[in-house]
Amino acid sequence: MKRYGFGIIGLGVMGREMAELLTAHPRFHVVAGFDPARPNVPFPLLADAAAVVNDPRVDAVYTATPPAHHEAIVRLAVAARKPIFCEKPLSSSAASTQVCCDLVAAAGVPAAINFSFAARDVPVRIARVVKSGALGRIEGAHLRVRFGQWPRSWQSGAGAWLAGPAEGGFTREVISHFVFLANRLFGSGSLVSSEVTRGPAGTETKLTATIQHPMVQFTIDAGIGGKVDDDNRFTVKGSAGEISLVDWSKLDYAGDAGPALSPSSQLDALADLLDGKPNQTATFAEGLAVVELIEAMLAGK
Repeated sequence: MKRYGFGIIGLGVMGREMAELLTAHPRFHVVAGFDPARPNVPFPLLADAAAVVNDPRVDAVYTATPPAHHEAIVRLAVAARKPIFCEKPLSSSAASTQVCCDLVAAAGVPAAINFSFAARDVPVRIARVVKSGALGRIEGAHLRVRFGQWPRSWQSGAGAWLAGPAEGGFTREVISHFVFLANRLFGSGSLVSSEVTRGPAGTETKLTATIQHPMVQFTIDAGIGGKVDDDNRFTVKGSAGEISLVDWSKLDYAGDAGPALSPSSQLDALADLLDGKPNQTATFAEGLAVVELIEAMLAGK
């Protein structure tokens, strides 16, 4: 089977983490990267993003830059007709996200977004339980999130843009993952209401929102003021029980959710995408639906 060479643009915390994950996976290896900070990494750093995308050794591109740069990198990848794997959110602008969707659709290049819950173990098993009917009639879903601080302590290297209102804030960076999951579980949602409290930097310190999905209402209660970096619980409640995703990767369920997936399931799905096989990666269209909801929430309603 083909082993795909990746070029990585943006080598902050997420970019370096993805480089390690790709290197550890049997279907991938990292051949080149670019970041203006020129970090110490075990692969060649090239002069700029275009040099990475156009390197003949690069079969596919992963970008972990701040969202404002995503459209430009998508344009480079589409021009080179190379698959693009992009960090979320695809943009902080619905208009720019729509441009990215149109570009990859017109070019027909494989494209996906790195939403944490697209193909990983616990979210996939939660979907299995929800769709099986084991919870009975679904009565609602709720997300509670608390942060000790924002940005979180381990994100200090990206603090400048994560702390600012133009691209950052916990709603885009964290809540977007759960909005994606709710859309996957219940169908596309529409915003009913949101209330945002902002701090001195302009980013949110508290957010509450209600999203209506077909037959299911999803409520969000998020804010800064917790005792740890990141404390989250996403619960689906049914007439016959409930199931929860806790702290990103833990399953809380009294019943049988089926066998666990491999720890590599998210990248296995990426390999399937590049192979042209059916897969569970998050599409750009799904990313657009999330951006529209997130930006509407932040605007308040």
